[in-house]
Amino acid sequence: MGSNLEIRVLGDLQVLRDGETIELPPSKKARALLAYLAVVERPQRRERLCEMFWDVPDDPRGALRWSLSRIRGILNDGSGDLFAADRNAVAVNPDAVNTDLARVRLLLKGGIDGLDRNALREIADCFRGFFLEDLSLPRCPDFESWRVSHVNELELLRLDVLRRLVDALQGEPELALPYAHQLHRLLPDEPGLPKLVASLADAAKRQSAGRVGSMPVRLPQAASDDAPSAEETTAQPQADVRFCTTRDGVSVAYALTGSGPAIVRAAHWMSHIAYDVESPVWRHWIRDLSAETTLLRYDERGNGLSQWDVDDLGFEAMVSDLESIIEAAGLQRVVLLGVSQSCAISVAYAVRHPERVHGLILYGGYVKGWRARGNPSEIALREAMGTLMREGWGQDDPMFRQLFTSMFIPGASREQMDWFNDLERRTVTPENAFRLAESFSQIDVTDLLPQVGVPTLVMHARGDRVSPIESGKQFAAAIRGARFVELDSNNHILLEEEPAFDIFVREVRRFVAEVTAPRSARVDTSNAKRPVSVLVADIVSPLHAFEMFDPEIAAAALDPIVRIVRDLVQTHGGLLVDSREGMVTAAFGATRAFEQHTVSACRAARAIRDAVANAADGSMKIRIGIDAGEAVVQNPDAQDGRANVAGPVVKGAMRLANALKRDTIALSARARESAGGFVTAVRMTRADCPGVARDETVFELLAENKALSRWYLRAQQGLTPLIGRESELERLSLAWHGAREGRGAAIGVVGNPGVGKSRLAHEFVGSESLKGYTLVEAGAEEVDGSSSHNLAKRILLSFFGLEEGED
Repeated sequence: MGSNLEIRVLGDLQVLRDGETIELPPSKKARALLAYLAVVERPQRRERLCEMFWDVPDDPRGALRWSLSRIRGILNDGSGDLFAADRNAVAVNPDAVNTDLARVRLLLKGGIDGLDRNALREIADCFRGFFLEDLSLPRCPDFESWRVSHVNELELLRLDVLRRLVDALQGEPELALPYAHQLHRLLPDEPGLPKLVASLADAAKRQSAGRVGSMPVRLPQAASDDAPSAEETTAQPQADVRFCTTRDGVSVAYALTGSGPAIVRAAHWMSHIAYDVESPVWRHWIRDLSAETTLLRYDERGNGLSQWDVDDLGFEAMVSDLESIIEAAGLQRVVLLGVSQSCAISVAYAVRHPERVHGLILYGGYVKGWRARGNPSEIALREAMGTLMREGWGQDDPMFRQLFTSMFIPGASREQMDWFNDLERRTVTPENAFRLAESFSQIDVTDLLPQVGVPTLVMHARGDRVSPIESGKQFAAAIRGARFVELDSNNHILLEEEPAFDIFVREVRRFVAEVTAPRSARVDTSNAKRPVSVLVADIVSPLHAFEMFDPEIAAAALDPIVRIVRDLVQTHGGLLVDSREGMVTAAFGATRAFEQHTVSACRAARAIRDAVANAADGSMKIRIGIDAGEAVVQNPDAQDGRANVAGPVVKGAMRLANALKRDTIALSARARESAGGFVTAVRMTRADCPGVARDETVFELLAENKALSRWYLRAQQGLTPLIGRESELERLSLAWHGAREGRGAAIGVVGNPGVGKSRLAHEFVGSESLKGYTLVEAGAEEVDGSSSHNLAKRILLSFFGLEEGED
C-alpha cells in the first residue's frame, strides 16, 4: 500500500513524513537500528539486535527497548501499522515504508544494461552521499561490517550509473554536466575527468548561446578596428584550465597565466576563465596582469566552468573557495585582487590568513551589499530587478541583459556590449544570477576592515554606477594605512582603450613590486608602539684580537658570516636594525602587526646558529639573545632600508647576548612567555649567564615544537597577542583543576574570527599545569552556529573506549 513516510539511507539518514523532515533521536545507535530494520525488510530477533548493537553485560535488552520506543514514536502515527514488535522479534513493514534504496533496487530489477537515461537519472538523483554516511559505529563490528559492505557495493553502482549517464547525455551537455561533476568529486584523481568536465561545461555554454541568440567565440566583425589582430591573438595568454574540489565537494575551475609574484583575482560573478581570454571586455586585464606576475583566476561557484548545481552560494562558501583555490595552486603568499563583490571576500581572507597575503588590491568594491545598506528605495528597486532577472536573463531578446551591461560598461563600444551581453548568458543561469545577487546583497564587512593588517591599495572609478565611488572611499577610510586612487572612468569594468586602465595597471605593478620586495625594504611608517621581538647575534671570533693591528683581517673573516646572519634574518621575516663589529641586531614584527614574531625570531636564531657553525667550520661561535616587548618603530633610513627601533626591548636583547658565557640562544622571560608552547626552553643557571641581574630569569632555547595537528598548523600561521586574557586563562585553569578532582567539564572557546581563540587555547595547553598529561586533538572540522558539540563528544568516547550513553 502507499505511504506518506519515506526513509532515506543513500547519504545521511533522513526520515520524512509528507515531505517534512522528522527529527530523529540523538542516540546514534537508535538511528542505526532504525536504518538497519528499514533496509533488511524482514523481522529481526531481539537477541541478534542486542548482539549487533549492545554486546555488553549491562542490560542490553533494556537498551534495545529504549531504542525501539524511540523508533515506534517516529514510525507509528496512528495512520497505519508501520512498525511491529513482539517478545522475540521486531520489524519495519516494507510495504508501508518507502526507502530510496528500495526504489533503486526496483529500477535495477531487470539489470542496468536495459535502463534508459531517465531511469539512470532517477537512480543517480537518489544518491545524496555514501550509504548511511553519518552512522559509522566502529565499536559495533557486526553493524559496521554490514554498513561498509553496502557502502562499497552502492559506490560501485553509483559510479557505473554516472559513467553511463555522462555517455548517454553527450549530446545534451547541460544535462550531462552535473553528473560529470559528481563523477569528478568521487574520482578526483582519475585522469581525463577534469578535461571532460571542462569540455562539457564549454559545450553547455555554447549550446545555451545557440538557443538564446548566437554569439560565436570569434565575432564576424573580425576586420573591424576593434577586433584583435593575429599578432594580438597570439600574444594573448592561453588559459590552462584546472579544477579543484572545495571543502563542501564543489568543483571549481581555475587557471594560471604569466610568471612572477602571484596575484590571485578573487572570483566575481559572470566570469568564464576560458572565454574571458578572448573577450574584449576582459582580455586586456588578463594580458597586462600576466605580463609581470603570475595571475590566478577562477570561476565563482555557480559560474563559468565551475559547478553550477550548488546548494550554497553564501559569503562563507565564497571565502572557503578562495582558501581551497590558493591551497590547490600551491601558492604560499599572494597579492589578492578583489573586484566588485570579491573585494569583501578578499578582505575576509586577508583577516583570517594575514601570513598568506602580501597585500590587498581592492577595485570597484563595496563594504555593504544593498540589503545591508538598508535603503528602502534601493531595496525595492533591486527586488524588482531580481524578479526581472529570473524572467528575462535567458530569453532570446537581450534587452533585459542590456540594462545590466549599460550599468557595468556604459562607455563600451557596440562590440564590447555584445560580448558582455553574451557573457552574462554564457556564464550563469537565470536562477543562479538571482541567487548570487541575493547573496551579494547581504555582504557586510564593516567590522573586518579595522582588522586588516596587510598593505592595501584601493582604486575606484569616479562614475561607477554599479558601486558608487563612496564605497571605495569607505574601504580606504576604515583600513589602516590604505592608499586610495580615484580613476577617471564611468565603467565598472575598465576598458582597454581608456587611460584609466593604464593607470590601474601601473598602480597594480607598483604596488606588487613594493609589497613583494624583500622585507628589509618595507617598514610601517607609523611611530606608534607595537609588540616586537628583538634578536641580537654576537659573533665571537679569535680574529677579534687582530683588529687593533689589521682590521681588514678580522673584516675579511667576519663579513661573510655577517651576510649569512643578515640573509637569514630577512628570510625569517625580520628587519635589520643595526650591524657593526660582528654584532647584528634585528627586529621581528616591526614591519606590521605580526602576532608570531617571537616564534619567528626563535626560528631565525636556530637557523643562524647552525649556518654559522657550518660556514665557520667551528672557528667562530655565536651568542644570541632574544627579548620581547613594546618598541617604537620609526621611519626607516631611505639609504640603507634599516628600521629605527627604540625601546627597552632592544637593550634587553643586547644585554642577554653580552651576558652569555657560552655560545647558545637565550630568551628573556618575556620572550619565553610570548613564544608560548611553540618552543622548548629551560631555565639557565647563573654560571651560564653571569652578566644578568640576580632576579632576572633567563631561558635557553632548545627546540621548536613542530606542528602536531591541523590545529597547531592554524596556530603556526599567526596568533593574536595575549593581552588582557588572564581572567580567561584562570577560568580554564579552574576547570582543569576540577577535572583533575573528578569533576569533568566541556569548555567551549567561542568567538568571531580574529579575537584570539587559538592564542588562548594554545597558551592553556602549553602551560606548566598540563605538562605530563595526554593532549587529545581532532583534525580540524568546519562547523557553524547550528552545529552541535557531538563531534567533540564522539572523539572523547572513542578515545576512552566508552559507549554512547555511558557515564
